[in-house]
Amino acid sequence: GACTDGVNSYTCTCTAGWQGTNCDSNIDDCAANPCVNGACTDGVNSYTCTCTAGWQGTNCDSNIDDCAANPCVNGACTDGVNSYTCTCTAGWQGTNCDSNIDDCAANPCVNGACTDGVNSYTCTCTAGWQGTNCDQDINECSATNNCAVCQNLVPSYFCVCEISSYEGILCTWAVIGTTTYRVPATTTTTSRIAAIAICAGLDEGGGFLGEPLAANLPTILTKVVARSTFVSGFMWLNVVRQSGSTWVYGATGTVATTNFEFEANVLDNCAVMRVSDFKWIIVSCTSFTADILCQRAITGKVVSP
Repeated sequence: GACTDGVNSYTCTCTAGWQGTNCDSNIDDCAANPCVNGACTDGVNSYTCTCTAGWQGTNCDSNIDDCAANPCVNGACTDGVNSYTCTCTAGWQGTNCDSNIDDCAANPCVNGACTDGVNSYTCTCTAGWQGTNCDQDINECSATNNCAVCQNLVPSYFCVCEISSYEGILCTWAVIGTTTYRVPATTTTTSRIAAIAICAGLDEGGGFLGEPLAANLPTILTKVVARSTFVSGFMWLNVVRQSGSTWVYGATGTVATTNFEFEANVLDNCAVMRVSDFKWIIVSCTSFTADILCQRAITGKVVSP
């Protein structure tokens, strides 16, 4: 400090931070407890605050924003003191709302498989069931079928066939002459080889890819195609180009012997019937969208009860 002389005395004017007769006592700058949320360390005309967790600033009086880093991935963040709370949007859970809630955990699909989404699920129903949760029996008797008498069952139906017109447990094979034919219920993108496999795997013993006679074609088109979900405009039959313009058919006298549309000779091309004008068109055997006409002899058939 600075000294001022007196008579048998002196006076000290202390520099900032010091006190006492001789300015030799450091003023305790922490005495007023300036550190609101922390510990105070005294200096000379100064102090330093060491803040407790969650606080910042000269006097530890400013709350750190724990939401600044956006920790809530799918939700809203509420700041606390050295903490935060996430309010998750629908379908999410966890401290940071980053865990998708398994909406399939409650097994909502009564008769089907569940696929989880975000705050949603999708049911893939087993045959005969429908609805969001696959809990509604499909009334097969309300749809077009070939039954003379139909009784809805859960989940299928019981069918008494139209006499001499249809056969099979579900009356899905049309009787035409001495042969039965069937168009599957779906149109599929497939190759000829796959079409053959589909026919072989049908119910009641299966069949083979159709080889209809020309005389049977009008009846097939009206009885079989009209009573299927035929939507593609084309129909797979058992016809394959072996080489050049030489065609090999599954049976002699089939309708595939005439009316081919022109295309350059390409090895192993296939033909499908275009139903709109009964023409044959050349397509690749690799993949083509068409209904599949299956065929089998009546002998050995399984009939409806």
